[in-house]
Amino acid sequence: MNHKFPFSIFEPYISDELVTDLNYNGKDLWIDHLEKGRFIVESFLSEKQVFQTCIRFSNLVNEHFNLQTPILEADYEDIRVSILHPSVSGKLSVSLRKTPTRLRLNEKKLLKENYITESALQFLIDCVCSNLNIMVSGLPGAGKTELIKFLTQYIDPKSRVISIEDSRELHYEKIHPERDSVSLKVSEEFTYDMAIKASMRQRPNWLLVSEVRGSEVEDLLKSISTGTHLLSTIHSRSAYDIPKRMLYMMQNIDRSSETFLKQLNDAIDIGVHIEHIVNETGVLRFVREIVKFEKDTVKLIYHHETLRNVVTNIEEDRVIV
Repeated sequence: MNHKFPFSIFEPYISDELVTDLNYNGKDLWIDHLEKGRFIVESFLSEKQVFQTCIRFSNLVNEHFNLQTPILEADYEDIRVSILHPSVSGKLSVSLRKTPTRLRLNEKKLLKENYITESALQFLIDCVCSNLNIMVSGLPGAGKTELIKFLTQYIDPKSRVISIEDSRELHYEKIHPERDSVSLKVSEEFTYDMAIKASMRQRPNWLLVSEVRGSEVEDLLKSISTGTHLLSTIHSRSAYDIPKRMLYMMQNIDRSSETFLKQLNDAIDIGVHIEHIVNETGVLRFVREIVKFEKDTVKLIYHHETLRNVVTNIEEDRVIV
């Protein structure tokens, strides 16, 4: 990837494969590193120098960036760019998130880094192979998208897959170029609701939704009810809370109603929660819990803290699902 323009000012961090995010706050540059954790580059460059780069970038992507249009968001190759003008943030704010067109995770790496146990990993792989609907939860920066990307390799290669996202991060069509896939990018003019409705007419076997965040939940449930399978992410503090979080995104319903909550429990088969800890030794990411949703109950399948895998009979569990 050629970063000579417009991101050359952020070298060597932008070219480091272990760097995931760069954030400039008008004075200092903060780096998110997979091994070193989060660290600061003090007095990086003057705000004027970085601002000039932002103006060049806005011209490159043909987007306005000024007092009248103080927010610039765009995708550039495999980088998601978000820039706030000093008129709204006090100081120039630049956020770059790298979204590589490759799989950062593999089975060997996950097991070596104690991300998950071998039996729990095999359970998740079996869930994808069995066409179960899976939602991955976690806070921002937990690595939800990377886990989804990893799991997509176990989708039946003959399946038709439609990905829906506002910033291209899943890269399914590039990671699996030989497969039947369509990539939809949402915007103010083409919303998540519209994208999901459009995808239902395209006969998908799988929907990959980068993040469930609003009223599109209702159309998503309609799509699932027709037999489409789902891999998606959601911001949540626990896998147990996934259906309730989705319930509160739905509009014009009685959110105290147990009926809708049971419908969500019935639609989503598996919930996975990723924990993300940053300390002086680096970044620790791991699957904290896996749960299986049923209409009336939520069954704990795996919990990381005790490294306890309670899947004692996976074949029996598949029958239940």
